[in-house]
Amino acid sequence: MNKNILLFLLAVFFILPPGIGEAFVPQTPHLLHLMIQKIRRPAGLVVHQTRNLMDVSRAAVSEVKTPGTSIDPNLDPILDTNVEIKALGTQLVGANSIALDEKLVYVFPGKFRSDILSGTMPRFYVESDSRFIKVAGGVVSQEKSPVDFYSDPLLYRDYESLAQQLILAGVNTDQVTFQRFDNKICYFIGQPPLSQKEPVGLWIEKERLFPVRYVIEKNGWTVAFHYGKWQRVSKTWYPLQTTIFVDNQLFATIDVHQLELSSGSAPALFDVNYIQGKYPARDGFRGEGASPPIDELDKQIENFKKLYE
Repeated sequence: MNKNILLFLLAVFFILPPGIGEAFVPQTPHLLHLMIQKIRRPAGLVVHQTRNLMDVSRAAVSEVKTPGTSIDPNLDPILDTNVEIKALGTQLVGANSIALDEKLVYVFPGKFRSDILSGTMPRFYVESDSRFIKVAGGVVSQEKSPVDFYSDPLLYRDYESLAQQLILAGVNTDQVTFQRFDNKICYFIGQPPLSQKEPVGLWIEKERLFPVRYVIEKNGWTVAFHYGKWQRVSKTWYPLQTTIFVDNQLFATIDVHQLELSSGSAPALFDVNYIQGKYPARDGFRGEGASPPIDELDKQIENFKKLYE
């Protein structure tokens, strides 16, 4: 009997990670598998939501203008370098926002379409098995905006596809550690920071296994997505609220109004090659010196750049 007990204790000692006898840390493939098992994967999902963009246009900036700022009337607002960015960012939370109604269609595990139903011009984008295309005002772009990466943990409900998407977004998937977020213990997939710099990676709540935070670095910006108010629909889960921060400044909030299970979406909606042929690049803008239009979302990103550069 004593020999059996000794063998059991030795087995436990060698199985547990060194120095962490009280906490097992799963590796990335296992952890993503557990997360996807929790949020489940239906055949398809339709989401009706409102994306509220912080209005950092000329009017919004003038409302929060503080000592040390300057606004050139002949240019879009650009702040002086001596502005206290954090203080200004706090004031921008109360500034006006621009609401865009949006319809999302998911066909799991890797097809996604977003149609902006309001704004100055028609806009939609499609992600299909890691290929991306956006159409705004008849003009095609294949560059994914940094603020549109929020759908990664929600779309790729297959652990191998999600792991590959995290790698493409610059996340180091070789290491999983514990980190605290919003007063909760989370698994963190990514490289822990060596300084005060914002770590890039995915936070998964330890108890409920929901993805609650996702941080990427793209085009010189650090973009953080916070997922909250997880709601169950049949056997699947989806966050009713997503908050987007760019370089620690609030950029947008997304509020979900309606969730529907669906499995009958037309394949052409997600066919990147078909969309490319239907909307040739710069269609309708053939005049000399003509520029493609900027839709409401892209315009706010440009204004945001000017505000904080």
